[in-house]
Amino acid sequence: MSPASDDFWTDSTSVLFTSFWGWSPESWGTVGWTGDRGLARRTNLLKELSDPFITVCYVTSNQTFTDPDLKGMIAGFYLVSHETGDRDEFTHPSHHNRSPEKWRHSLRALRAFNYLPEYRLSVTDYDPLALDRARTIAAMGELVTDRKRIALLRDTPWVEVDVYEPPETKSGTPDSGPATGGFVKAGPASRDGYEVPEGTAALQRRLYVLKLEGDTSAYLGQEADQRAIYKIGLSVSPELRRQQLQKAMPAGAFEWALWRSSATSQGAGCFSFDAAVRGEYAMKKLLATQATHLNGEFYLAASDQIDEAWQHGIAAAESYTGGVLP
Repeated sequence: MSPASDDFWTDSTSVLFTSFWGWSPESWGTVGWTGDRGLARRTNLLKELSDPFITVCYVTSNQTFTDPDLKGMIAGFYLVSHETGDRDEFTHPSHHNRSPEKWRHSLRALRAFNYLPEYRLSVTDYDPLALDRARTIAAMGELVTDRKRIALLRDTPWVEVDVYEPPETKSGTPDSGPATGGFVKAGPASRDGYEVPEGTAALQRRLYVLKLEGDTSAYLGQEADQRAIYKIGLSVSPELRRQQLQKAMPAGAFEWALWRSSATSQGAGCFSFDAAVRGEYAMKKLLATQATHLNGEFYLAASDQIDEAWQHGIAAAESYTGGVLP
């Protein structure tokens, strides 16, 4: 199967379940095993697993550096090939000095997918007894054959993300093409940039406001006058949208924070795509007259202006009954 194929999760695709210390597929593009026992396990698994196969990963809770929101959660999965190699061939150099004796017997990951934060399963949601087998799952990986568990993993909403590629393969990697087969393609939640295939078409949207935390005057190069930079929008997963924006920025003193999300607002929740568009439009309409537009969906505004826009947006989404925007 080509890495660009989107119908990869079929009844004939093998599924392996394992655990990682963390989840960073953009710099860790492999699944690996440790020592002679691990090498034997990899050899035997390759006789059983389809090529490619799915590896689903939950994040262990015993590492202090792990994102606390991910501990004990099923973070995502890889589409993994049968291409063997050393761990360092398939990981960013920043990992090469970390636990160098571990996971040397590796397989290359072709693609990677995050479960949407708002829908993630805990490892005990998947299997209440999984933690009793935690050491074996971590060291060897566990082949999943129960169709109900496979369906649960497949049907939990997910989005494709970047996976680390060895430098020599980057120029020849085909484009992944349009999103199909049950996941929401990364990007803003709009009809132009956010494709929702049949498997996730029923997912509702959340309105959101992100705030750029930091010295706004320094960022702008001029006095901000107690105002801050905000981004408004709609998304199946505002938290994932926040993470995408943060990853696009170099590390520094500025950080995007989820300031408002309709699913956590009192009296508000999730909306159909059309209702959410109506709410987003209401926010933009008010901010166009009261705040400073900074291109796209970014605004320089005072907190009371954002609060008023938010209330207008929620009200517009909640009252939507169909029709077109005014």
